[in-house]
This record gives sequence, structure tokens and C-alpha cells, in this order.
Amino acid sequence: MSEAGITRAAWIVAALVVSAALGPRLALPLSGMVGLVIVEQVAFGGRLSGLLGALLDWASPAYRQRVIRHEAGHLLVAHLLGIPLRGYVLGPWQAFRHGIPGYGGVELDQAPMRTWEAQGGLSWADLERYGLFWMAGAAAESLQYGQVVGDEEDRQQLAKLLAGIPAAQPLTSAAQMRAYINRFLRQSQALLQAHPEAYAVAVRHLEQGSPLQDCLAALAASLEERRQQPPSPSSETSC
Repeated sequence: MSEAGITRAAWIVAALVVSAALGPRLALPLSGMVGLVIVEQVAFGGRLSGLLGALLDWASPAYRQRVIRHEAGHLLVAHLLGIPLRGYVLGPWQAFRHGIPGYGGVELDQAPMRTWEAQGGLSWADLERYGLFWMAGAAAESLQYGQVVGDEEDRQQLAKLLAGIPAAQPLTSAAQMRAYINRFLRQSQALLQAHPEAYAVAVRHLEQGSPLQDCLAALAASLEERRQQPPSPSSETSC
């Protein structure tokens, strides 16, 4: 069971205990509510209660901005490293409609994954690129807020990548995996710090809900504009 599922189960047990102590007048409605929660857990896998919690979080402008900045990190690093994307979904209701838990996010093109499966594993070059992609959200959070709160699923996806390295080059310990994850985090931070204007463009377009192709075109234009800027004059040195 997931951590969220364990938490919900604990609340259900606690509610049943409390209802037994309250007596029949209050126990009946409380038991009915617990019954509805149990049905929702069984029939919908906790998706409805998860949606409610996500909607409450999303109502906070500060929290919503944090999620957008997290996903902007993924978007920019994917663009910089040539990682194909299918699109993005932002917001609990949109994510729920697409069958995605939580608040949604940037969606990867699955074609490279199918190629890796056919080849028996991904290359180290692909591991580097996708490792930086998966840690880019955490990198953006750490740079913007000094701490990371939304990288659990990203780390799980990266762990799957690390586990998919061909058997001829295995990672033999959890310590090695942590070392790779931390290295990818630092490298993603460096990429974002090297492209502040493009990152700001990614944030702005996600805030506006721009189509993915418009986001990518704006990123390309921002990066090209920076490349065409003349280098800053070097300080003069006296002989």
C-alpha cells in the first residue's frame, strides 16, 4: 500500500474507534461517512479523495506557482537535451481527466522507452540525458525555494531508469543509485542556472497554459536570442 493509502486507512480505523465511543446518535452518521470513504477507496482506488486534496492544494497561488516552476524545470531541460515530449497537463482536474495522479506535469514521448525495451536496456548516454530531465523539477524547486517537496515520483522514475541499465553495467547498491541521483540533481541545477532567461520563458508559458509547441518555439527563440547577443566586453588589463 502507498503512503497515502496507509494514511487514509489509519484515519478510517481512528474514525471507527471514535464512532464507537460517541454513542448511537453520532456514531451512525460518522459510520456512514466512513463507509463512503471505504467505498471510494475500493471502487476508485482513492482517486476521488486524492483529487479533492489536490484541488485544495491547487487553490493556493503559492503552491500552484511552485508546481509550475517545478514543471518548467522539466520542460526547459527536455528542450535543451533534445528529449521528445508529448505535451503537458497542469492542474488537478485536468490531470484527473487524463488519468494522471496529483497535479499532472510534462509528458514524455514513449517511443524511446519502447526502443530501450527492444534493445534490452538504455545506454549510458540516454541515462545521462533522462537522469537530468527527471531531476530538473527538483533542481528548479531547490534553486527557487531552497528546498524540494515534490520530487518523490521523479526519483521513482529515475530509479526505474537506473534499474534498466544493461546487466553488463549494473549498479550494485542503493548508495550508487543515490550518488547518481544527487549528481543528476547538481547537473540539472547548473543547466537551469546557465539559462535563466529561457527558464523564465518556460514559467510564463506554463502559467498561460500555452500549447506545447508554442512553449518549445518560445524557448528556441529565447535561446537563439541569447546566442546572438555579443559577448560582454572583457575588463581591460594594464601592461
